[in-house]
Parts: sequence; structure tokens; C-alpha cells
Amino acid sequence: MSGISQGWQAIPRAIRDLLASLMVLVPALKSFCRAIANTCHNCGKGRDRGGACITVSPAVLKRADPLIYSQYYLMKMGLSVTWDNPDIEIFRGGLPVAPFALLPATDYDVRIRVWNGSYDAPALNLPVALSYLSFGIGVSSTAIAIGKADLDVKGGPLEPAFTSIPWKTPPLPGHYCLQALLIWPDDANPDNNLGQKNVQVGTAHSPAVFDIQVHNDAAIARAFTFEVDQYVIPPLAPCSDQASPTRRVAVAPTAGRLAESKARWKAVLVAQGYGRFPLGPDWTVTFSPARPVLAAFQQITVQITVQPPADFLGQQTVNVHGFAQAENRGRALAGGVTLLVEKS
Repeated sequence: MSGISQGWQAIPRAIRDLLASLMVLVPALKSFCRAIANTCHNCGKGRDRGGACITVSPAVLKRADPLIYSQYYLMKMGLSVTWDNPDIEIFRGGLPVAPFALLPATDYDVRIRVWNGSYDAPALNLPVALSYLSFGIGVSSTAIAIGKADLDVKGGPLEPAFTSIPWKTPPLPGHYCLQALLIWPDDANPDNNLGQKNVQVGTAHSPAVFDIQVHNDAAIARAFTFEVDQYVIPPLAPCSDQASPTRRVAVAPTAGRLAESKARWKAVLVAQGYGRFPLGPDWTVTFSPARPVLAAFQQITVQITVQPPADFLGQQTVNVHGFAQAENRGRALAGGVTLLVEKS
């Protein structure tokens, strides 16, 4: 028999073998496709545990609370503030430099101190964004750089933490204020993450005169008003085994941290509440214009004139707080500056 004849005779047998194989493969293929379809259908869904899911209480979730001396948060809580931020310092060659004595086109190091309000969770590799603004209220910021800090839990050996960020001042002479923003996605309290250092010195030959920029960063017109006080951060009480009367809070030892924190806030509000530090009656502070109404994103120059008493000598702190208010809306803190009036 020739090879061709044998080949033709093998074809029916090959077809039978193929059909027999398909009888086995088709059910397996159908089962495989069904499994793929079920997987796609259930993609993103949690496993059915028959109603035995566990809800994690917020009290169990440990979250860090990185914070800085934040004027916006402290004023929202009813406290007086200074715009001379104690957590932002400027150095040149390792020596501290006043923010009102900066030179143009000069290299400085800005050291930022960061705290943690959480006893339970650290914030490792915490980003700290530094920016600068022109001197004034509500003006827009220009990014400088982002530093990193390894922040321990509250009371830990690495708390507070520090980061140092190099900054070359702009080439144009002028006064600039600094802002530090802490960036932490799972923050227990993100409201206390922005701090600002905004200080200027004026010599009172007769009155002391300051020019500041006021900017409306909203998309609607807003009226701006200004308030002043002489608040400065009080010195810390000395550490000792026995709490001093000013630091003692009436909380039972078994009341817990939350009760102690609330009691301390209450005590601080009594001692350092907003409105408790007015300038003396012999001081006069005027603004021109006194109550400007700014269109959306408009910026103007406001002149501040500080007239001290005739017999004044030395240095006086004058904090200026700017508030913005749109029609039929409540007022909001727009920013502020701390002015130092000197006379010798």
C-alpha cells in the first residue's frame, strides 16, 4: 500500500481522536471561563464573611498629629497669637538672623521645628513645605523647597523634630514673610499644619509708618478690617516635680488624657484668650484705607501708622490681624503681621 493511501486511511482515526479530546476539553474550558467571569464580577468586592465583618473603632486606629505654631488654628480656637512664629527661625553661617534684616540674593538656612500632638503614632519622613510671601495680609506664596523630618510621638526622644531648608532670598530688596506647611495624609488634625513668620520693625521718629500688601484671594469681593493687640508668647514656667499654680489643672489622675487636655485648653483660654491684650490707651494705630473693599483677587497697599505715647522709649509689639468678609457671610482670618515699634 502506498504512503498516500495509508495517509487517507489515518484521517478518520485522527478525527475520532480529536472529537474524543474535545469531549474532555470543552467542559474544562467552560469551567475555566466561568471562573474568570466570576472573578471579574467580584473584582473589588470584599469576601463574603456571612455578616461577621469587624468594624475597626477610631479609638483603635493610631494616627499622628504633626503640628506647628499655627496662627490660623489658634485664633480659630479663641487664642491670641503673634506672627513672629517661634517654630520658624532663619540662620546665616550658623547665626540667627531677624526676618526683617534679610539681604537680597543671599543664602540662608530656615530651621523649622515640628511637634506631635499624638502619644501613639510617629510621623516618619514628614514632608515640610517652605514658601515665602511678600509682606502683608492674604498675599500669595512662592514655593521654596520641601524638607523632611522624622517626628517621634509626643514626649518621645525625637520630639520636637527639626528640618533645615536652604533659601536664597529674591534679588529685589524688600520684606518677605515665610510659611511652613506640614504634609501628612492621615493627620489626626490637619488644621494645625500651617505656620507663618511675618515681622517688621519700624522706628518711631514721630509715628512709625509701615506699608503692607493686602490681597483678596477669593473669587468674590470682600471687605477687609483690621484689629491690633500687644500679645507676646509668655515665658514657660520652670520645670519641677510639683506643677506651678499657673500650670496645674483640676483633673483627677484617673480622668485620662482627653480630660486633662480639655482642662488645659480652658486654662489657656482664660490666660491667653483673644482680646485680652489690647494696646495701652495712649497708643494710636490707624489704617489707610481703614476698611478697603477688594474685588476678586485684587491686591492693594495699606499704610499703617503707629503713634506711641510721647514719653515712650524701648520696643513695643503691635500685632495686626486682618479679617475678610464677603456680603452675607461671616468674617474669616486673612492673615496678619507683627510690627515692632522702637524708640530710643
